[in-house]
Amino acid sequence: MATRTPSVTTRDAMLDAAKELISDIGYAAMSHADITAAVGMGRTTFYEHFASKEDLLIALVRRDLPPLTVEILQSVDVALPPDERLHQLGFRMVEFVGTDHIGLILHTEVPRLSPEAQRSIAEAHDGIAGEFAAIYRDGVSDGIFRSMPPALVGRMMEGIIMTGGKVVMDSPDPAGHAVEIATATADILVAALRDDR
Repeated sequence: MATRTPSVTTRDAMLDAAKELISDIGYAAMSHADITAAVGMGRTTFYEHFASKEDLLIALVRRDLPPLTVEILQSVDVALPPDERLHQLGFRMVEFVGTDHIGLILHTEVPRLSPEAQRSIAEAHDGIAGEFAAIYRDGVSDGIFRSMPPALVGRMMEGIIMTGGKVVMDSPDPAGHAVEIATATADILVAALRDDR
């Protein structure tokens, strides 16, 4: 018996529908039936493409996050000193987390997933984490940032950025408040690492 190759178009249509549904009603409330209904197909079609709702979410992030990561990283001027590069990258990340569908998913849904799913999704944005780490190392080397344990710095940066993104998300007009909140968050991020001795 021949195995049917899943249609890329159908798969992408379900991923696009899921992205909209997550934005509208949230991942927990979204069902397989909601996704297939949104694309005008039967419920069994879901399982031709995805093993589970979690599998769909992983596929969505792995499809949409890499090009966004490239775009974010390319928006940072590599010729700037480390503190200014960190400010630019922090700003862009807060803006992304607070206003983009994928940023929203990463902030609100990924922490609820299985450890395996979280690891798989983390691999999709290793480039951003690596860039934050590289900028921090450059700043320590240049005497701009204080030297601290890498795990602490990573968690601190993530916490500050996610907090700023959440404030953007929760504001009555996320797009209208994104610049102000992202700027303030990036200011806090740089100040927290600066070596003022």
